[in-house]
Amino acid sequence: MATEVTLLLGSNDIEAKEIIERATGIINMSVGRILRRSEDYTSEPYGFSAERGFINRAVVIETTFDAYSLLQRINLIEALLGRDREEEARIKRERNEDYASRPIDIDIIFYGTETFHDRRLTIPYHFLAERGYALRPVAEVVPDFKHPALGATPREMLDNLKE
Repeated sequence: MATEVTLLLGSNDIEAKEIIERATGIINMSVGRILRRSEDYTSEPYGFSAERGFINRAVVIETTFDAYSLLQRINLIEALLGRDREEEARIKRERNEDYASRPIDIDIIFYGTETFHDRRLTIPYHFLAERGYALRPVAEVVPDFKHPALGATPREMLDNLKE
């Protein structure tokens, strides 16, 4: 049985648009059929300093993978497109920051109406209601989806964030 999943893609690489396009294509071919995609949104880095801002895009896919298999495939796509988590960890330690630049970041925002919270996976995305860079594209593709834990829709969360 297929599950509808919302993903958020982000990059602040010099070739961010191309990397996000490639990631979107790989997701469509190997993870799940893309049903909807947002426009690309730009944002400043959150929680760290960087030379370039981010480009963010939300996609809604239909997948037959369980959440943990989906996460594993997403991590492989990120690695294929140049994400090096060990290098990121080194840079974060060196700069004493919580985050670092990365060529691609793919987060699972919603996995149907299910919730997960363990050391490997937190779904829904735990900072969604507080992060405009995530809410704008997500509200475009699933504006009326009720957040399984908060009960609010992305559109409502975005309106509350603006106030």
